Amino acid sequence: MNNKSKFIFFLGVIIIFSILGSYICAQEKPGRDFILYSEYTNIKVEKGQTYDLDVKIINLGSKIEKISLNLIKDEEAKNWDVSLLNSTWKGFEVRKVELLTEEPDYSKTLKFHLVVPEEAISGNYKFILEGISLDQVLKKTLEFSMEVAEKKEVVEEETGNLELATKYPTLENPSGKEFKFNLEAKNNTEDILVCDLGISLPQRWTAYCTPQWRDERISSLKINQNSTENLTLTVVPPLFIEKGEYPITFYVSSGENTASIELKAVVTGTYKLNYRTETGLLNIETIAGEEKTFIIYLWNEGSSAIDNLSFFSTKPEDWGISFKPDKMNSLPSVIETQKPEQIEVTIKTPAQTLPGDYPITLTLAGTQDQKNIELRTTVKVPTKWGWIGVVIIGLILAILIGIFIKLKRR
Repeated sequence: MNNKSKFIFFLGVIIIFSILGSYICAQEKPGRDFILYSEYTNIKVEKGQTYDLDVKIINLGSKIEKISLNLIKDEEAKNWDVSLLNSTWKGFEVRKVELLTEEPDYSKTLKFHLVVPEEAISGNYKFILEGISLDQVLKKTLEFSMEVAEKKEVVEEETGNLELATKYPTLENPSGKEFKFNLEAKNNTEDILVCDLGISLPQRWTAYCTPQWRDERISSLKINQNSTENLTLTVVPPLFIEKGEYPITFYVSSGENTASIELKAVVTGTYKLNYRTETGLLNIETIAGEEKTFIIYLWNEGSSAIDNLSFFSTKPEDWGISFKPDKMNSLPSVIETQKPEQIEVTIKTPAQTLPGDYPITLTLAGTQDQKNIELRTTVKVPTKWGWIGVVIIGLILAILIGIFIKLKRR
């Protein structure tokens, strides 16, 4: 085989592999996007306390992003200590993060660190976390709402010389969590008193009492003359309880000496959004230029309804993604409905889409919770184009073989 024959042969091989590559290996990724997310954005805080809330910054696009971060304080919270830290233990303040496009470095988890000053005025405060890309094309915000309540010390004294007091007579917890009230029982007499403990609870609730910082459960308490004993009252609500306010009365008595205190447990309910695809898998196959419809099952594992659910998507340019329905006013607990809701998702790819794998993100967002579904969409060429490609490759091979045989005879 002379040099001219070799050149023509290898040129043909290159052309064949180029055509095959355009059908098999070509891949295009979506544009740029990122999100800021925190599981808890509306909480009740106490004066003098420190809080750390997880914040996630996630790159949803195909390019490396450098995101500048800025915390904007409420105008009424000038003396509050707020910062964004890399961790809660000896963490350093973070002002910029770099997000890659692949796991595990496509997201970062930081801590929104908040110290409520003792002199804070009761009321609602808002803090905004702002994220801006290096070129300032992308900008996202995340709002935190903090409610500061007054510390109230409640002392209720009835006949006799016993007193009961607590700094926090009202506690708030989600459904399924215990309520722990720290109480003080004071003996104002000159005698040692052995007191019986009692409690009035809502139906199906349970409770027990322990000395503070100890685990032994007690039903009576000895208080020395002119002394105070500290107690922890643990109140356990039923497993599946509706949100609301539940009154509790705790009392101590020793002969004619009695005292009682009114407490309140506020159950806020729990909210846990969950999902499953129709197949249980997170990859979808579709054909360029055609529609692909599949079902997502959605349910709420919490005890209270999730309100104002909306559905969004992050997708490659010119793709179409629709939801049916695209909104839900309320998603009750699956304990109540006993079945999940069905969301019909339709993906439409442009006809010119190259074959390959494309990431898309479906966001299911309600007032109390949200979920992101990361899907890998595999796009294939229509069958007719596959056969056309095979015919073209066959023709090129036939021509090359003919040229090779002709040149060899020479």
